[in-house]
Amino acid sequence: MRLLNTTDFKVKEFFMDIPRYAILSHTWEQEEVTFQDIQHLDVAKSKVGFRKVMGACARARRYHFDWIWIDSCCINKESSAELSEALNSMYQYYEDGAVCYVYLSDVSGEYHPRNEKSNFKDSRWLKRGWTLQELLAPEFVVFLDRDWERIGTRWSLQDVVSVVTGIPVDVFEGRVIDEYSVAQRMSWAAFRETTRPEDQAYCLLGIFGVSMSPIYGEGGVKAFMRLQQEIIRISNDRSIFAWVAAPPTEEELKEQWEIKFTPTARKDKPRGLLARSPYEFRMSGNVQASNVELVGNKSSYSFSNNGLHIHLPLNPTSSSSGHSGKDIFLAHLLCRSTRGGSYLTVYLRKTSGHQYVRCYADEVFLTSSPPAMDNVRELTVREHLVTERRVRTLNTSSTAESSILQYDVELLGSAWDFLYEPSQPQGHGSFKVSCIDEHIVSLALHGLAFGTVQYQSRKTAGDFFGIFCTHRKRGQPFLHISDQRLIPDSIRGDTLLGRLKSGNYIMVASERRGDLQEMIEIGYLAQDNPEIHLWTGRLRLPDLGFMVPSRLSTDSFDYHLEFEGMFPPDPFGRITQDMAYVTVFRPYPDDPKQCGYHTFRLLTYRWDNSGIKYIIHVAFGLQGSSVWTDVVVQEYPYSRETSEHVWKSYLSSGSRAQKLLTDEGFAMGKHLLNGVTSVAAEIQRTKNLQLGDYLLRLNMQRR
Repeated sequence: MRLLNTTDFKVKEFFMDIPRYAILSHTWEQEEVTFQDIQHLDVAKSKVGFRKVMGACARARRYHFDWIWIDSCCINKESSAELSEALNSMYQYYEDGAVCYVYLSDVSGEYHPRNEKSNFKDSRWLKRGWTLQELLAPEFVVFLDRDWERIGTRWSLQDVVSVVTGIPVDVFEGRVIDEYSVAQRMSWAAFRETTRPEDQAYCLLGIFGVSMSPIYGEGGVKAFMRLQQEIIRISNDRSIFAWVAAPPTEEELKEQWEIKFTPTARKDKPRGLLARSPYEFRMSGNVQASNVELVGNKSSYSFSNNGLHIHLPLNPTSSSSGHSGKDIFLAHLLCRSTRGGSYLTVYLRKTSGHQYVRCYADEVFLTSSPPAMDNVRELTVREHLVTERRVRTLNTSSTAESSILQYDVELLGSAWDFLYEPSQPQGHGSFKVSCIDEHIVSLALHGLAFGTVQYQSRKTAGDFFGIFCTHRKRGQPFLHISDQRLIPDSIRGDTLLGRLKSGNYIMVASERRGDLQEMIEIGYLAQDNPEIHLWTGRLRLPDLGFMVPSRLSTDSFDYHLEFEGMFPPDPFGRITQDMAYVTVFRPYPDDPKQCGYHTFRLLTYRWDNSGIKYIIHVAFGLQGSSVWTDVVVQEYPYSRETSEHVWKSYLSSGSRAQKLLTDEGFAMGKHLLNGVTSVAAEIQRTKNLQLGDYLLRLNMQRR
């Protein structure tokens, strides 16, 4: 691999004895510095992207890194062989880096990421395909705002990052990603975008521990099919088949309607068992790995020119599944959902002999009963799970094995009112302290020594704290405040927050350095800081989730609705071209004002019906233990209410407050569109794999 020197900006190639390096994760923008540019500094400096290179190198130098890896200028993309090697090795590059700096050029650090006003959750970085592996692979991740100021770390912001990305918090607390099912890992990429369609597959290579040659121009579908075939070679997890087809486009619907003249034809386009994009795993975040022991030695499967051969339990369909027929079967994937423990099945249609196709591919039916194993039929064959990745040789130098560990403890500007007070060393070794300047103390630990670096406030009487450093817990300092002893609550804990006697707070963060020493940074937060609760608490998780397809159904056709907005905004929600996923909360007894935890929301759509434009507002949420919904349809641009005005009309003092249910049950809201038809919204508990527990459908009904 090539690394960039953080001082002279020269690129050097390493094969063995790779030095300790930092790594930059970012989104590409205009005039990025390429490998060819960096060979000539005058050319590189003339490009806008060089400011990013300088910022990354300056950050790395501050923490004593001589080398950094930046994809834009460390890969020679003019060499197809080198590009292929880099794409297959990139996960390893990030995994081996001592620290990953995530530069968010579109984020301001003015507000804490848990603040509703923060634009952290809207960052382009959190929505790109390649940055998924850059979030998962490194051991230590630091988020930096557009001014290169530290926002937080992956560990300290794990709840926020989990909400935005859909990745479980357990991953950020150290759980190995190979323990998650194939379907779950695919779901993490479902809503991410790439510039090149093929990269939707290539960016997932490291996450699944497979390799394949990039073929730009083959198309996103072919690339993703190849990726799944590579995964199947090393994994017997059948959750890879637990996907829900993306709905057809408006043009495809019209074409199918014109050809078939039947409304059911559009739902029965045959498919195989492989998905066509990560997006088709958008509903699979709760799918567990399959229990292949149920089929014993029939668990393997293989490809041939006839398709995928696999053994699956098949059962005839019943009326409860929604589709039935003598040639249609429910095939059990031997997977369960963590939501309710339901078993996953897909629809297969028998075409001839042992040949089947997947039908109703936009549904994965959930059953409460385990599969009956007395009707396992041959459809395929498979290989044992292998997910080992190669181990690179890193130059850890003799310092790593040294009995001396050095810490630099720095008071950030917010904590300059505190004064260092010398303390006596403790333990069996020696403990040496030296003051670099008024705000930085350097201490060296020898052998089994340990000690506390103590600080006293110059302004607030009684405010003091100590940083307890030990040789055994490298990079994980303890925080002493009075008689409290705060330690990281996970093995990768890197941020501690403690309350002083005055009620104010001290925040201690550890930062990786390139010289194998440790940097401890200390900040101060006043108790009247309006964002203090964002530092001390985590986001409250929603109680219910609703999925709303963006289609208005009639007896013969589905109309696509153009999404216009959501009110109030939902940090847990997702909006795509074909559906909206929205969450609501139950009333919180300790928070009468709810503080953003809304019990109902409003989705607004635009509908163009034969030249007449309508605005459709769909309100839904919780009232007591019940779910309710209502519809407001307005002809545009006449008498149009804003989304906020419509939402407020459902409050207790609003004109539509009586629409809310007062007893248990599901709700159906109707709005008379004209003298003949009405638009209705109906909430149903889902029977198929999807986001959330409820499905809200919009239908046009004739009187």
